[in-house]
Amino acid sequence: MAASTTNETWDEAWTLSMRAKRKRLTDNISDSFPTVDRFRKGGVLETEVGGKEIQEDLMYALDTSQWFDGYDTLNTDATDGVTAAFYNWRYLATPITISMTEEKESRKSDSAVKLLESKTRRAMTTHFDTVNSALHTAQSGKAIIGLPDIVSTASGATIGGINSGTETWWDNKRENATSDTSFLTASGDTFEGLIRMKNLYNEVSEGNDKVDMIITTFALGGDYESLFEGGTYLRLTGSDANDLDGSNPMYRFAEVIMDRDCGSGLMYMLQSKYLKFKVQEGLNFAKTPFREPANQLARTSFVVLSSQLTTNNRRRQGVIYNLTSS
Repeated sequence: MAASTTNETWDEAWTLSMRAKRKRLTDNISDSFPTVDRFRKGGVLETEVGGKEIQEDLMYALDTSQWFDGYDTLNTDATDGVTAAFYNWRYLATPITISMTEEKESRKSDSAVKLLESKTRRAMTTHFDTVNSALHTAQSGKAIIGLPDIVSTASGATIGGINSGTETWWDNKRENATSDTSFLTASGDTFEGLIRMKNLYNEVSEGNDKVDMIITTFALGGDYESLFEGGTYLRLTGSDANDLDGSNPMYRFAEVIMDRDCGSGLMYMLQSKYLKFKVQEGLNFAKTPFREPANQLARTSFVVLSSQLTTNNRRRQGVIYNLTSS
């Protein structure tokens, strides 16, 4: 896109150093980062100290108990019921580059956002935007594993080196809503979307292991919100007042998060207890020192992240798919 112009070209250094303006830089390009924010605040993020791989030890079979009396012979055969999943670290870098001329030209500006600050903020925003998108994208190349891998719509995925096609205990739960079903399609005295949510919630949850996070699209999230704002529904929002309000809805105490990066027709039901976003200590959105290339009058730094999305219990994660918005 061409730079905006008056009677001079507004390149980055000029825009941020010579105009009288408020000290703020407004993001007009990236989406928000609901999934990353929830992972950072909700106990999903875990910091690890180095290591070539991430190892999650797994128990997949129990020993055999036996009722007996008197001199009955007891079974002493050993049971092979422990294995491990292994995940590779993935690295992400976003450059912060500033030329000598940009640096010098921006030094006298008292009313502008500092050039270095603006470039750093833009790099961090790019970083978060990239990670949030990757969390909702099937893994490819050198990117991290995404939710479509760990909570897949089809059986047989290999995650952490374990094939769920042959090791069925290592498969997630899924609910196929079929393409001709919409969330607000009436079904008896309820709606198809709620039926699907109930079915999957009961599949994923058991005892004290309950879904605590639901991530979906804005379209499906909007359908769910509308249940609180329909003509025959009223939601209590305060101790002294009633209001029609579907914002920040919950489902059986699980937070419903809407993310524009979430794939169409998908609704994830997750247990953060068994889902972790791992980051390496010292490489958690860290900034490297600036270095100057031998053949350029410029300095470059990087925002660097070492991370991976992991699970140690796929059957406690679930997805509804082919669920269309009304």
